[in-house]
Amino acid sequence: MGARQEDAVQQMLAAWSSDGSIDIDRICESFSEDARWTLYMPDGPTLVGHDAIRTELERQTTYISAIETEIVLVASTDDMVIAERHDRFMRDGRPVERWVAGAFELNGDGLITAWRDYFDGLDFARQAGVSPDSLSGLEGLDARSGLDCRPPIPEATDGTGLSMALHAPQGPQQAFVEHFCEAWGDGTPTSRPDVDRIVAMMAPDAEWRLWVPGGPIVKGRDALTAEINRQIAYSGHNRCNTVHAVSNAHVVIQERSDWAMLVGRPCPHQMIAIYELDDEGLIVRWREYINMADLDRKRGVKAEVAHVETSL
Repeated sequence: MGARQEDAVQQMLAAWSSDGSIDIDRICESFSEDARWTLYMPDGPTLVGHDAIRTELERQTTYISAIETEIVLVASTDDMVIAERHDRFMRDGRPVERWVAGAFELNGDGLITAWRDYFDGLDFARQAGVSPDSLSGLEGLDARSGLDCRPPIPEATDGTGLSMALHAPQGPQQAFVEHFCEAWGDGTPTSRPDVDRIVAMMAPDAEWRLWVPGGPIVKGRDALTAEINRQIAYSGHNRCNTVHAVSNAHVVIQERSDWAMLVGRPCPHQMIAIYELDDEGLIVRWREYINMADLDRKRGVKAEVAHVETSL
C-alpha cells in the first residue's frame, strides 16, 4: 500500500551497514527535523531531533560494528510502516542476534517522523552482557539535550482503554483480526476470553509463538485451546488496544497498548503483533514482539515460570 514509504524505511535501514559501516549522514537524511527515535519500547529513551539522533548514532559507532539487517516481513499505509527484521551485529566485541519489529511513522515528504523498536529485552541483555534495566546506556539521562524519557505511546491504566485516539480497522483483514482481539475480553472484571471463538478464527494447524524469539510455539487447535485455558487461570481483565495497524492480503500487523491483570497484578503491556492469514482468511501464524524484561518487572514472575517451557 505504501511502496514509497516502505522504500524510505528500507533505505534507512540499509544505511546501517553501508560498505561495512554506519552511514550517519544517509540515516539522518531519512528523518524529519523533529523526528523521534525511541530506542526500545515501552520505556526506552527517545531521541528528539536531528542533532540528538546524530549524536546517538556517533555514540553507537564506538561500540557497535559488523551490522547486518534483514527485513523479514513488511506492511504499510500512506503514513505508517511496520517492518519485522532480523539484526546481527557486534556489540563491545560480543555477537548479538536480535529479532525486532520496528514501527515507523512518515510524513508527506516520505521522511521518518517517529521510529519505535520492539524486541525482547531479556534476550538482548543475555547476549549483550548488560542489565535488562540499562539496555541502551542512556537510561536515566532525562536532562540530556534532545532526550525524552516519556513513553511515546501511553500505557493503558485500566480496562477502559487509552486516553488517545485508537486505530480504526481498514479493510477486511484488519477488521477480522480486530474481532479476534475483541474475543479476548473487554477489560471488565467479569469478561473472559471466548476460547471457542478465538480458536475458530485460527487455521487447524495454526502456530502461536507467545513472544519472539524465545517464546514457546503452540501449534494446532487442541494445543491452542489448552494454552488459552491455562492462561485464563492466572489472567483477567484482558483488553487489546490497537494504536496502529498495517496490512496486505495475507498479513496484519498491529502496534498495541494492552491491559490485563496477571497473577493479580496490573500489567499494561505494549507490543507489535503479527498475524499471517491463509487463503481462507484464517490466522495461520501469530507472533508477538514484547519486552519481556518490562513484563516480568510488572507481574513479578519470570517468563519461564509464567509460560509453558517447551514447544507443543
